[in-house]
Amino acid sequence: METPKSAVTGNSMDQFHDQRDLRSRLSDIAQIPIWIGQLALRYNIHEDLQFAMDLCLEEALSNIIIYGYLREEGRPLTVRFAAPRDGCFVFEVEDEAPLFNPLEAPELPPLDPDHEIRIGGQGIRLLRRFAHKLAYEPTTKGNLLRIEFLQNGEVSS
Repeated sequence: METPKSAVTGNSMDQFHDQRDLRSRLSDIAQIPIWIGQLALRYNIHEDLQFAMDLCLEEALSNIIIYGYLREEGRPLTVRFAAPRDGCFVFEVEDEAPLFNPLEAPELPPLDPDHEIRIGGQGIRLLRRFAHKLAYEPTTKGNLLRIEFLQNGEVSS
């Protein structure tokens, strides 16, 4: 998958149908798999795609809480969902953390499974692997990350 380094346009044509307003507590992330399960029933989302959505959102949110907000509890996080349009499901994650564009983060070197185990640092790699398309935009208050998934459930390889 080629991850475009494009910005999210402020004039998005997506109609956001659902939203979760969270606070910067790792325990709040537990709402995400339940929400995705509800969306899956409503929009007939395949199990593999549900997994990819859950994984990407949990990684993005935990990275914001741990590295963006430095585990300071009570800071706002908003996740919006747009129903399928042009073959994609769209999520937007918005925060008020210091600016950070994950699309500009360097790719980690490949892991040699015979000689090393790497704990942590895999969040951006997983986003790039499981999302169809990523886009980032700085906002007046922080960051906006747009994560798109193909409706047919395909993930990049």
